[in-house]
Amino acid sequence: MPQTGFRSMGAAMRWHWPVALFLVAAVAVLPARAGNAGGSGWSSASAISPVNQPDPTRGSQLNDVAVNASGVAVAAWDQIDYNNGGSASIGAALQSGGRWGKPFTVSAIAGWAMTPRVAVGDDGTMAISWIQWDSSTQPDPQQRIQVAVRPAGQATWTIATLAQHAPGGVQITQPAPVAVDAQGNVTIAWSLWDGARNRVQAATMLRGAAWGAPVDLAPGDSALFPALVINERGDAAVVFAVSPYAGYAMTNHVKYAFRSSPAGDWTAGVQISETMPLSSGYISAPRVALDGQGWATVVYLGYGIEAVRQGPAGWSTPRTVLTAPNAGSSYMTIELAMGQWAHATLAASIFDADTSVQRASVWVAQGSADGAWTMPARLTDPAVPVDAYAARTVMSRDGVLALVGWIDHYHGTVQVARWVGSAWKTSTVGRGTAFSSFQEMLGMSAGSGTSARAVWKSSVKGGLQTMAVSYGN
Repeated sequence: MPQTGFRSMGAAMRWHWPVALFLVAAVAVLPARAGNAGGSGWSSASAISPVNQPDPTRGSQLNDVAVNASGVAVAAWDQIDYNNGGSASIGAALQSGGRWGKPFTVSAIAGWAMTPRVAVGDDGTMAISWIQWDSSTQPDPQQRIQVAVRPAGQATWTIATLAQHAPGGVQITQPAPVAVDAQGNVTIAWSLWDGARNRVQAATMLRGAAWGAPVDLAPGDSALFPALVINERGDAAVVFAVSPYAGYAMTNHVKYAFRSSPAGDWTAGVQISETMPLSSGYISAPRVALDGQGWATVVYLGYGIEAVRQGPAGWSTPRTVLTAPNAGSSYMTIELAMGQWAHATLAASIFDADTSVQRASVWVAQGSADGAWTMPARLTDPAVPVDAYAARTVMSRDGVLALVGWIDHYHGTVQVARWVGSAWKTSTVGRGTAFSSFQEMLGMSAGSGTSARAVWKSSVKGGLQTMAVSYGN
């Protein structure tokens, strides 16, 4: 998911977007197989990218990772090249049989390729999406939604451009989330400025077929921050925040669109949150998860972190699940994961502005199929100088493996907590995070009850690299 920042001041939630730079591939790395680290179930960390950035105090190296039930994984990151006026491309690496292969560049067009997202189906179909800025089309530079797909059993990536517009207005660079179901059907969603509004759209490529036409999920709305999820049988859901900017509307809310089965039709977005006046704040950062029956849980940042649950009778009333410790705190990241039986985990990194603390903590709450949530718990110790960013949570479909990860910027370590019995058990799975870099990045994925992957950026001599660890197969 995107790593964004959010600030709360009482009930008002003010949103801000950190500026990101992108990195360059400089040298080759060898395929890596890592041993076990400390008996935690996690492998030791290995570098899967080249050294990408000559100045380790700059850049973001946005990354993502996905793993399927068989342990086949794909990771991607953005990388800058300072030559010939500068450009950025998307680097990637594949893992099979426990070994990461040699990194390669998957994007093909000159310009600036940013915000990669990845997915892999149980059949082995892989997809990588990104946003491409092409300034060669002056005087109207284009922003393109691009996706590369490698079908199961094939070795070739095929790149498609699914939408493009000249950026302008209230354009915000956002990831284009992508997902692959168990049968190898690929779905992608995005928000792109069309000159008048931000259009949230989705497209699907059925296995063995070409990409279908994009579908507008928010007719007439201007919408941002789409989040996409697919369950095992191919049901898909997208949530997004309706923007108040186009038309100068003074309220905003969250909408939900659904598609039953890979070949089904998308519903138009329906409002599932309260309507918030801008005088009270801005609803943002919606996240969605689907259970095995196609019922959804949605969380978003509104009056604190709120949640709604879908069932046969419709949507529940929004309820606040987690709030910041004090009025000056910042919501750094919020993430949601859920298994097929609708057991959910919400994780958040919150910067506590109390003068005696001045650091970020990781909070977690757990939800059930009836929409109930546990009291939030803090996974990091406020009594020690932990500064925890980039909180992520993932869960296997069967619900056996539930993980919450974060980066302790203060100590330069990567932490992952696993739900064991009735408690969270935390392990250090890596070191050498992006010390002195302005933003930490962590990607996580669970493929089954016995497999998970995590990637992050790490400062090294001469630049930054993408590091990876594996849990189980």
